[in-house]
Amino acid sequence: MTYDIVALCGSQPTPAIMLGAMHAAGTHLHVNTIEEAQLIQLYHPDGRLMLTTEGARLVQVPGEAKRLLGIDVPNPVWWVESRAPSGDPEAEDVTKRFAQALVTATGGALWSTR
Repeated sequence: MTYDIVALCGSQPTPAIMLGAMHAAGTHLHVNTIEEAQLIQLYHPDGRLMLTTEGARLVQVPGEAKRLLGIDVPNPVWWVESRAPSGDPEAEDVTKRFAQALVTATGGALWSTR
């Protein structure tokens, strides 16, 4: 099962913030994009997938984050979902660093499957 983490960002993550979060995740990682699905992937130099993240989505319904995740956050909030492959502790750490950097830059809260 994948490790999933949601950054509930207090402001919309700009491209500069997203780049900063990718840098915080690991300067040695390679970037791949899947534009039609609005996905960004980070790969280890050895070819292992470390992180897949989706584009930020504005949560427009007040209380929706609380209903879905059990976290009470003020509106507006931007939902950025990221995941790491199962069974790879290094990938999980990369994903945590990425999400934490987003929340540090924008305010908000984190939710994860572990």
